[in-house]
Amino acid sequence: MPQPGILLISGDAEVERAVSEAARRTSQPLTVARTAHEAVKQFSHGFEGLSLILVDLDPDVHGVTLFNALGDCHGDAPVVALTGCEESYMKPLALSRGAVACLGKPVTAARFKQIIEDFHPVAAT
Repeated sequence: MPQPGILLISGDAEVERAVSEAARRTSQPLTVARTAHEAVKQFSHGFEGLSLILVDLDPDVHGVTLFNALGDCHGDAPVVALTGCEESYMKPLALSRGAVACLGKPVTAARFKQIIEDFHPVAAT
């Protein structure tokens, strides 16, 4: 079962390092799904307690498919999309499907920290 806090779905080691650093700086628990299989296992546990979901849209974790699967089932947790693909194409796609933001990679730990503080109310206190 995922811990309360942040769920990262990404197979990108650079993204995981940056998000881990940002989560540590904001004292937020982080659960990481590195493959589509791990992400689906997380989905089966539900989304209770998650207050932020970061989804890498890139093909290594079938990100667009997973993002679409999140649909309306992610509860109140805001979803932030990440992409190394053409941001001008992916951003409108992600936003039209419910993401609160779409960030082009690479993304720094400082930027992830800001996202956590913006969308994870407990982190800002």
